[in-house]
Amino acid sequence: MSRVAALSRRASDSPIGTFLTVLILCSGFATAALYAVFGSTIPGVAAIPYAWTPMISAGVTVWLLDESLRDWLGQLRNLRVGPHWYLAGIGIMMLGTEFENIVAMLLGGDGTAPAALPMMYVLNFAITLFIAGALEELAWRGFLQPRLQRRFSALHASVAIGILWALWHIPMVLAGAGNFAVFHEYVLNVVALSVVLGWLYNNTGGALPVVMVAHASHNMPMFGTVTGDMPAVFGILSGDVMFYLLCASVIALYAGARTLTRDGSLPGVPGQLSEHLSRRGTRAD
Repeated sequence: MSRVAALSRRASDSPIGTFLTVLILCSGFATAALYAVFGSTIPGVAAIPYAWTPMISAGVTVWLLDESLRDWLGQLRNLRVGPHWYLAGIGIMMLGTEFENIVAMLLGGDGTAPAALPMMYVLNFAITLFIAGALEELAWRGFLQPRLQRRFSALHASVAIGILWALWHIPMVLAGAGNFAVFHEYVLNVVALSVVLGWLYNNTGGALPVVMVAHASHNMPMFGTVTGDMPAVFGILSGDVMFYLLCASVIALYAGARTLTRDGSLPGVPGQLSEHLSRRGTRAD
């Protein structure tokens, strides 16, 4: 038996364990390289290669499993979904970003001009979607979500991915590459966000473009600021964390924890050519 065949066999015994092992190695190498170049303070833009490590790790794992890389990457071409799913993803993320401001203004706060120039929003969105954070979705939703859902409920799978997602960010958090002032709030934010993205992924039959657009929308800065006293409740949790936790709770109650879909269907595992029994990637609803 060749060494590659032996690795493939071991990977097949534990695909998720293999992915985690490769992710630790890949992320560790990227972290060491970034720290070697920039020291203990890494600029946000310089940390973009770190965002590629989940995607690379998932691709290596698919290759080790001797599955179809083309089919796994083919999720990016799954565009036959209704535009309302894109609007839902963008709308939820924009409301989450602005929730604190909206509540404050309803309670009498004064709004100010946009916090950033319009071109900055476009640039931020494009960078996140095409070369940065949104590419992580090839791993989080495109690889882990359907595999975990074979053993656990979609809700539990989404929560587990959210916890891993937050832990994976720790090296960059410690290096200051990002705005994570309160880490426990960040963990809650990411876990709740993972449930929302899992809901989008399952209900669109594994349409990664929908999830990636939502992910990029989540990374947008606030459109404005509000002056005046903020509600006391935001001293406990920030507005965006509260909003995403509320969304995750509504989704779990409305769609059901087992699949996060009203009709009980789940996408198949991409890359496994023989397994498409419940996949709905060609639906246009």
